[in-house]
Amino acid sequence: MAFMLEQAWKSKLLKVMRATLFILIVCVSQIWAINSYSQNTRITLDLKNTSVKNILNNIQDNSEFFFIYDASVVDVQRRITIVADNKLIPEILDEIFSGSNVVYKIDDRQIALTAGQAGQAQQNRSVSGKVSDSAGVPLPGVTIVVKGTTNGTVTDAEGNYFLANIPEKATLLFSFVGMKIQEVNADGKTQVDVVMEEETIGIEEVVAIGYGTQKKSNVTGSVSSVKAERLTKISTSGTGEALQGLAPGLSVDFNDGSPGKSPELIVRGMTTWGSSNQPLVIIDGVPGDIQFLNPEDIKSMSILKDAATAAIYGSRSAAGVILIETNRGEKSKPKIRVSAYMGIDDMPKRMDICNSEEYIKVYKLALNNANISQEKWPKFISAYETNPAQFANTDWQNEYYRKGITKKFDIGYAAGSEASNISFTTYYSSTEGVIVETDAKKMGFRLNSDVTRGNFKVGESVSYGHMEDHPNISSGFPGMYQVSNILPLVSVYDETMEGGFGGAVPGLGMNDASNPVAFNKLIDRTNSADHIKVSGYMQYEFIKDLILKFQGSRSMDFSHYSSFTPTYIIGAYDKNEKAFLEESRGKEMNDLFELTLNYQKKINEHEFSGLLGASQEEYTFKDLSASATKFENNTLRLLVHGQENFAVGGNYYRSGLRSAFGRVSYNYGLKYLSMLSFRYDGSSKFGEGNKWGFFPSLSLGWNLSNEPFWEPIKSTVSAFKLKGSYGVLGNQSIGTYRYIPQVSYDTNNLNYSYNSDDISLGYAVTSLPSYSIRWEKTLYKNAGFDAAFLDNQLELSFEVYEKYTSDMLTEKPISSATGVSSFPIVNEGELKTTGWELQASYRNMQNKFKYDIDFNLWHYKSVLKKMADEGYLYETGPARTYVGGEIGEFWVFEAGDIFRSDAELEAWNKEHGYTDDNGVWNPLQPAAAPGDLRFVDQNGDGMLDSNDKIKVGSGVPDVTLGVNVNLYYGNFDLVANIYGDFGQKRYNFMKRQLQRADKNFNYGRDMLNSWTTDNTGSDIPRAVVGDPNDNNRLSTRYVENGDYIRLNNLQIGYTLPKSVAGNIGVDNLRFYVGGLKLLTLTKYEGYDPGMTGGIGAKGVDDALYPLSRTYLVGLQLTF
Repeated sequence: MAFMLEQAWKSKLLKVMRATLFILIVCVSQIWAINSYSQNTRITLDLKNTSVKNILNNIQDNSEFFFIYDASVVDVQRRITIVADNKLIPEILDEIFSGSNVVYKIDDRQIALTAGQAGQAQQNRSVSGKVSDSAGVPLPGVTIVVKGTTNGTVTDAEGNYFLANIPEKATLLFSFVGMKIQEVNADGKTQVDVVMEEETIGIEEVVAIGYGTQKKSNVTGSVSSVKAERLTKISTSGTGEALQGLAPGLSVDFNDGSPGKSPELIVRGMTTWGSSNQPLVIIDGVPGDIQFLNPEDIKSMSILKDAATAAIYGSRSAAGVILIETNRGEKSKPKIRVSAYMGIDDMPKRMDICNSEEYIKVYKLALNNANISQEKWPKFISAYETNPAQFANTDWQNEYYRKGITKKFDIGYAAGSEASNISFTTYYSSTEGVIVETDAKKMGFRLNSDVTRGNFKVGESVSYGHMEDHPNISSGFPGMYQVSNILPLVSVYDETMEGGFGGAVPGLGMNDASNPVAFNKLIDRTNSADHIKVSGYMQYEFIKDLILKFQGSRSMDFSHYSSFTPTYIIGAYDKNEKAFLEESRGKEMNDLFELTLNYQKKINEHEFSGLLGASQEEYTFKDLSASATKFENNTLRLLVHGQENFAVGGNYYRSGLRSAFGRVSYNYGLKYLSMLSFRYDGSSKFGEGNKWGFFPSLSLGWNLSNEPFWEPIKSTVSAFKLKGSYGVLGNQSIGTYRYIPQVSYDTNNLNYSYNSDDISLGYAVTSLPSYSIRWEKTLYKNAGFDAAFLDNQLELSFEVYEKYTSDMLTEKPISSATGVSSFPIVNEGELKTTGWELQASYRNMQNKFKYDIDFNLWHYKSVLKKMADEGYLYETGPARTYVGGEIGEFWVFEAGDIFRSDAELEAWNKEHGYTDDNGVWNPLQPAAAPGDLRFVDQNGDGMLDSNDKIKVGSGVPDVTLGVNVNLYYGNFDLVANIYGDFGQKRYNFMKRQLQRADKNFNYGRDMLNSWTTDNTGSDIPRAVVGDPNDNNRLSTRYVENGDYIRLNNLQIGYTLPKSVAGNIGVDNLRFYVGGLKLLTLTKYEGYDPGMTGGIGAKGVDDALYPLSRTYLVGLQLTF
């Protein structure tokens, strides 16, 4: 019932949102009409020796303007001659009333004419001109304002402007994003042309540091900024995916390439083991979810990477902080932005797999090599050889993989004035996966507004996002394995079977691999999520630069999972006699209230700022799950229709966080810099005496380039700063109630009865409380330098860091005699991560050919230093994590050459082995035969076991590279993003799967060239059923070089000339073609070296859903 009410509430909310959206669109469209008609309407006149009244009537007849005036005050009988060719209304009125005392006021389509005071006619003049950049290219959208007034305009598509009612001795202010603000004296001038100059770049830019901003030249911590322009020129619906390679130290790891799945973001490697390493994401000042954030909405992004910048967020900041500011309206005429793209997704690579004839050939070879007599062979072999036409010859990859369509549409509106602003955006995207029946869609909107009245300012943000996907279905074995396992002899469809899909033919001995197409098409599985966030703030400036701000927010997340499995029969092995339905719904709610007091002051050479704040956050989570089986038919798909095996479940969690925080920064003469930050957090996740944690940081910097001794080289090295920081960060990412005893029911037959008819649930403590658990603490050290050359055109930054996490939460093994099902949590773990980062950028925007290039290079290494269990070992396939080792090292057997002959094998086994207690010699590889692999006995004990595995690297790269290029020439532009990982390994499970012979699966076509007595030079082991030598064990044979470099994003665009765009009523129109992941250079033989696997298993390519390659076209326009 609770969920029914919740759904009803949610439905009403969505209806309200739709109504609000409709009203908003109507309102803003009217605002657009009001503000744009008089600025955009042009009039042509050719009237000789006629009255002013006749001219005004002519204008009214040929436009939507109408005039209001008093004929006794305004002389409309005066006769003049006027010739106007496609001019704006202010230009025409200036000419009509030149020399008179008539003053006009334009309000939308209404024009009021009045008589001014004596001498006022001289003030009623106009100024026009053209604005361009240093290369002579016209600049549209430049704001021109009469200084000290609200009278202003913007340049048109050709950079031209016209401004009426200019007083004498007026000064015009010209402003444009990325350009220096210019003041021009317009006294007595009617024509003012301006060439805008590039804003000083790089070292003077302002970056966000949490609850405030700082000039980049004064930053003493580690901050990376991502330009919004970079994000908007990467055609993707997900912000996380767009970030790959854009910032040093930010790893964007893809564990699942299916539609709708977000990558994992890791800042500077591992911070903890066993809990989250995801950074805290702050959107417009409050915690947010990046997967619901539209890249087009982002105005700026900063990544806080060390204690100096992140400590202000205390217990949530150990893994880094990503600060995002979304677009808000600015002082300008209303603008509408539209962008759209459509593309085709394709599978970049497919495996080379045997067809039916080839499979039979290899399988017969494997049977013969196993010395299995033909009478024991599966019957399908003889049946195929007798009549191949009775079997299919299915290309399963062709049936399972496909080309998908991806598309996205964005619409945005923004307007503003001195007193208020508004911004509204909405978007929709959909993606068809490269695997059949997989797809995803996203949609949402964001509304931001601000109002200023004197020293008081208020604002709000409302956002909504919806995601829905249909995932790839695993039938007990990943679908991408089933594609390689299932025999090409099997048909995809069979109308005689329930469900209509083909499978192994009964009675012929085919393998039990499932039909992956059938499961994706039969099972109806949907994941959906809705995210709603409302936030607002109020601030008051008591005196200059003393600002009190209150901010509050509520975010709500609703999730729904549904999976219906119908009845079916697929071949000889796959059968489901009872339909099965499972559903779950969840609700999360997060409330945040913060109060901050900010002050900054500069006195001569002394500049300081201070911040004090308090915060209260509360989080609740509730979910409900249910399932049932045996439905009347496959059409009835509600839980109420189930007849058997009803089950329900649910969870409820609640936690709170209360904090006080502050920051003080000081610099002297822009040379000596310092900043001190702290946060004092109290969490409900810890018991009494351990709830509170203190997280301070200190950073220092020295701007050597501002010292007198630097002057001789300042023309070459324009800026140079040394910086360092030291501090402590915290982590509270643990279960909600680990410090108190937990009880469970129906465990170990705890149910009891007082009589034979009344059964009661029994409860018992199943996990010991961890009374003394406390905060994890990460000690962070960071040092580096920032430099700029050639008047800041070339920038270079380098940093080294160490973060050491102590008191890491880990399980403490205890005796099973205690009767508990889980171990207690203790603060006895330690983890250390070290690394370095290099960033360089060069920008040349002074010529017709303009370009800017960013180059990022970084490295990190994470080592598990201590666990409560000294013998701790975590293994996932070849990946191993243990005390003293790096996270996720590859440990495998060392595979040597193939035994080419009986003589080689005999010699090997004579030399390698051991003598048992009975004096009998046991060869190292007793089941080996010519054509098998030899394996190295590393410890020399004559046996092959786990002690003989060796470390061969890991899936974590030694170095990661990101290169981002923007080129401009005339109206053409090119955007390229290049990404690469180097010094990493990949374990190719797919290759292992296609060469395994222990089961009756299909083979890779390279098995046609496997070792035989006639092909002894092959480097592929023999095909043999049962694989007696275990050639397919975890070994170096399947460990490959995972290095790669990829063209992640490419766009080639063309922007219409301003004259052409203006003629069709738009300010800017850009068309582009491009693609994502178009080219990958690698030696890796698997699907994709860019698929990483999860933490602790990086580089283990275990049939992960691959990333798609996309070809697309798109447009971006503003009007």
